[in-house]
Amino acid sequence: MRITIILLLFISIMIGSCHQDMKIVEKGFSKYTIIIPQEASKSDSTAAYYLSKYIRSMTGAEIPIKSDIVAPAVHEICIGNTMRHKLPNKGFPRDGFLIISKEKKIYIGGGSHKGTIYGVIELLERWGCRRFSPTEAHIPKMDDLSFAPIEVLDAPTNSLRIINGKMTTDPEFVDWLRITTIPEVAPPGYYVHTFHRLIPREEFFDEHPEYFAWLGNKYSFDQPCPSNLQVKKLIIERLGKEIEKYPDFDIWSVSQNDNFTYCQCDECMAIIEEEGSPAGPIIRLVNDVAAAYPDKIIATLAYQFSRSAPIKTKPASNVLVRLCTIELNRSRPIEHDSLSHSFVKDISDWGKISNNIYLWDYTINFNHSVSPFPNLHVLQPNLQFFFENNVRWQFPQSNLQLGHEFVELKAQLLSGLMWDPYLDTDSLKDDFFKNYYKEAGAFMRDYADRMEQELVKSGKILYIYEPPNNHSDGYLSGENVAAYNEMFNSAEAAVSDQPVILNRVLLSRLPLQYAIMEIGKNDMFGRRGWYDESDGKFILRHEMKESLESFYSVCITNAITSINERSLSPETYYQSTLRFIDVKVEGNMAFRKPVSVSPAAAEKYAKGNPGILTDGVQGAHDFAVHWLGWWGEDAAITIDLEEMIKPEKIEIGTLWDGRSWILHPSSITCLVSKDGKEFSRIGKHEVNGPQQFEETTRDYTFMAPAQEIRYVRFVITRAGPLPKWHASEGEPSWFFVDEITVF
Repeated sequence: MRITIILLLFISIMIGSCHQDMKIVEKGFSKYTIIIPQEASKSDSTAAYYLSKYIRSMTGAEIPIKSDIVAPAVHEICIGNTMRHKLPNKGFPRDGFLIISKEKKIYIGGGSHKGTIYGVIELLERWGCRRFSPTEAHIPKMDDLSFAPIEVLDAPTNSLRIINGKMTTDPEFVDWLRITTIPEVAPPGYYVHTFHRLIPREEFFDEHPEYFAWLGNKYSFDQPCPSNLQVKKLIIERLGKEIEKYPDFDIWSVSQNDNFTYCQCDECMAIIEEEGSPAGPIIRLVNDVAAAYPDKIIATLAYQFSRSAPIKTKPASNVLVRLCTIELNRSRPIEHDSLSHSFVKDISDWGKISNNIYLWDYTINFNHSVSPFPNLHVLQPNLQFFFENNVRWQFPQSNLQLGHEFVELKAQLLSGLMWDPYLDTDSLKDDFFKNYYKEAGAFMRDYADRMEQELVKSGKILYIYEPPNNHSDGYLSGENVAAYNEMFNSAEAAVSDQPVILNRVLLSRLPLQYAIMEIGKNDMFGRRGWYDESDGKFILRHEMKESLESFYSVCITNAITSINERSLSPETYYQSTLRFIDVKVEGNMAFRKPVSVSPAAAEKYAKGNPGILTDGVQGAHDFAVHWLGWWGEDAAITIDLEEMIKPEKIEIGTLWDGRSWILHPSSITCLVSKDGKEFSRIGKHEVNGPQQFEETTRDYTFMAPAQEIRYVRFVITRAGPLPKWHASEGEPSWFFVDEITVF
């Protein structure tokens, strides 16, 4: 990194002749005072508070904080630009810091943002302090605290470093990570996907459909038309009013909504052809907005359809391009992954036309955040690759939340690598496993390393939305999972007498337990499933039920509120899994009976196999597991019971997941027959209303007639287009059905 000449000169002047350790605390007592400027900045005051707080936690010694108007003393720690020594006002990056000792004084200076805070944290880390989360830390205990002569000048390679998640609502933890949070840089509602705020469909679509995307045969409110002059005028006007509300914010997003639609009107298509990318019309629009507000930074997206750079128009100097990696594989470094060649070209192309590239990366499994996701080995090469391609603004989206897979380690790695992409990650990992897991550290390190090695050996991709079952023959094979469980057993045994450390191990075991349970759901009666079959009976495996209970208990004990991006709560997961494993086998006359459907179900869910409707297993919360779905059409389902029977009741279930366009059907009619030709209706259930807030699953019960039957048919009427409350109003909805039972 570069160090300016003025700072080098200052260091050479400040260096004293003292070569002996200075005793900050001796036998629990300190002669030192922390000195801050009379008109201290928030950063200086916070830095002084942290220093005093952690020295007290380490040694018990109280070190007072005083203004620099007091008379100078021999033993002082001076923070910020005090009257003791004027630090250079120029040459410091906004988060850079300087630590210098001279005689018996320590001087900590820093840049205008949080430089002195980061200088203090650097000092505390050198003394052995660690903070792993808002609630977890390692603070060494000692009677004496000595300080070797020091000269440190440091600054981050990336000017903006953001990690998101619930953990980053804690200001002190954020400072320890040396990162910034989204609320610090973005006004409310204007971080990303803002077209819907600037051109609301509710206000304009009915009277001015031409303001919105033309798809060749209709207008869609999914996106506005970026080439429409009135749209540009409205965006500039509306953004101006928002800027007036929040004048202190410098970065404002004017960016596409989160969907795949883009305008294909004649004007937009002409620009797209000229620019070679759908980003062309957007960049031209954003450049005009940026020209209207030259003192602000206007941020936009290079995301999905707009990821490729335009070949003619360059982003204006005050336009920030947020380049996203959402489609990419996470098992191999981007630069060397054949599946990522198009992105490698895109980042190079954007870097040639803009110095304001903001890299939006994705580092967890969003659908299954509490699941193993062994991508630690690609974090450093990817961040180095971004840096070497002109990126200085970094956002690895990680959704930091307690219980998510290796969340504490990932926070340390990402924050460290954003500060310095070339740091020694092996040393960082060694330090983390030693101090976080204590005596269990070696076992936990073996677990993390083996999982990564097994992923690489499998040659499989790692995708941010995939279920654990995708790797059931790879890093989550039966053999590997057995080995991982042994590692955790050893880790728990090693710290069984240390409740705090044991809880850390139990939290880290949640992802493995989750993967075991989810893989079991895909092999319900098989070798890795939930049930053993013996003499025609199905017996719930004790170890599987025990995993569920342990998983739920640890989540509740630690107040974990969400286990994926969609805010799936541990309670909902627990109850839906109980429903899933409550197999409908004994006495169920529909069990494993043949099923026919018309029309065919969507093949991408459960392979469109009607047989899952009578396999005894009820679908849970995840539409991708054990549910059969239809999109935009009605359906009929017929079961052949293969013999004449006289049942008491007939049941079927449906799913609701509004964000995924899944609604309960508007009605289900049940009919029965003796010969499969003549059917008589025995009942009908209806679901009325807009379905904005619905229970995840519904079960429908039909009382059977007092006669023998052989065939059961359900006629299911879809809910119709997505209703007004939905972001994609008017699009066809899905419905999903699960287990059919006859008792």
